[in-house]
Amino acid sequence: MPAERKNRTKRAASTASTTSRSIAAKRRQPFPLPSFSLPPTNDTSITVRVLPLPIVGKGLGPGLTWTIDERPAEQLEKGRRVIFSTDAQTSGLGNLSAISDLRRHWVTFIVTGADKPCSLRVPIPWASLGDLEGYTHQHHYFNLPNLPPPHPSFAERPAFQNEKENPYEFDIEEDDIPSLAKRITNITNA
Repeated sequence: MPAERKNRTKRAASTASTTSRSIAAKRRQPFPLPSFSLPPTNDTSITVRVLPLPIVGKGLGPGLTWTIDERPAEQLEKGRRVIFSTDAQTSGLGNLSAISDLRRHWVTFIVTGADKPCSLRVPIPWASLGDLEGYTHQHHYFNLPNLPPPHPSFAERPAFQNEKENPYEFDIEEDDIPSLAKRITNITNA
């Protein structure tokens, strides 16, 4: 009998500690958004809704990469001022300064104004790419990494389900293509 009591006591203690860990995890504060410290300007800013947990690593450069969750009021582009938001938090003012990663369905912008390195991953349809990035995406689409898959709001559309076609089009002047191709060749040392 005494041995049986000890086992019951251990099980009860184990269950209690698991339960208290689960409750503690639910009470944990959400991951803090970056502290942007750019001063306000007359330029308009766009509030972007991001997922509450950032991505770390995965070839995206130093720091945290936040993923946009909902379509912003306007397409995002280099030089645009942004404010991150989640259900529980809002950041200060940051600036999309450069593109650090280009994939089939996503583009990643470096965000300046944060105290630590920070990036924002945006679905291609919600971004405005410059001529060089648009040309690169359009002409090298099948060589770009296929992961992550399209944003859930695009995943069920037929154009995004066909792996053999590029669902994106960019307005690139025909006369600009030779110089853009040459720039890509110079960048890649091909």
